[in-house]
Amino acid sequence: MQEKAKNLSDTRGNRLGIGFFLLCLRLFGPKFCCVFVWFVAPFYALFDKQAFKAAAPYLRSRFPNASPLKLRWHFCKQCVSQGQVMILAHWIRSGHHVNVLDINSQNANDLIQQAPNGFILLLSHVGCWQATITRLENLEKPVHLLIQTNVNEAIVKLFKGRQISVISNEAAFGGLLDCMNALENNEIVCIMGDRMPPDAENALHLTLHGRTVSIPAAPWLLAARCHKPIFPVFTMMTGLAGGIDYIFEPKIQLDYDLPRKPKPEQLQPFIKPYEDAVNRLIDQYPYQIFHYQIH
Repeated sequence: MQEKAKNLSDTRGNRLGIGFFLLCLRLFGPKFCCVFVWFVAPFYALFDKQAFKAAAPYLRSRFPNASPLKLRWHFCKQCVSQGQVMILAHWIRSGHHVNVLDINSQNANDLIQQAPNGFILLLSHVGCWQATITRLENLEKPVHLLIQTNVNEAIVKLFKGRQISVISNEAAFGGLLDCMNALENNEIVCIMGDRMPPDAENALHLTLHGRTVSIPAAPWLLAARCHKPIFPVFTMMTGLAGGIDYIFEPKIQLDYDLPRKPKPEQLQPFIKPYEDAVNRLIDQYPYQIFHYQIH
């Protein structure tokens, strides 16, 4: 049996460390914790060889002229940013409010109008994506998050909520049957659109700053099979966990009516708007892109 691929978060963010930050968050607030991250991140930047190796393909494509030392500095800033967005995510899920700006509000209205009929929310390892899940609870609709089961329970707790259920991609058919049932019941399914797919055969591709990355076909196959739109949404942190810009991209409606499973080349044209959106964010928020390529 092939050994299960591990996430970087399986051995990072242990219970003691997270507990310390939660205590500081309660006592001093998010800004203090975001500043304190600068004292922790250099340790990972200097000594976490596995994390640096995983982040290097993205960083080299985004900063092609960076020296080895400069690349480490970029990695350190990426570590800082990731720590800060996790602090912001927990702050919001604890019931606190931050400044919110909706970008492309008409697309947000389209999402709200579609909610009674269900849709696929396409999330990405970009910014404070967990905050999108929190906001979806306001729609008073069941939300199903298709994720790779994470053995680190301290991380998993960040995703739990009264309207949120988790569908593991280790379930039958990668969890797609459960997702189809949810969509047929006019509920909401959230999928990470840019995670590494479990097998190359069902992979699609994005070209990000000249680098080709594999992505799962699951959201696109579900959209074609269930005739539900895809809404890409990005949540970008502003300031020291002071606010969030919600970027609502136009919905993607797959025009596919054949009875057989679509081939990858038939899906690629529909992926282009999502690819363009991620490339824009890479330019604008280089340290809020958390693409880690595990070898």
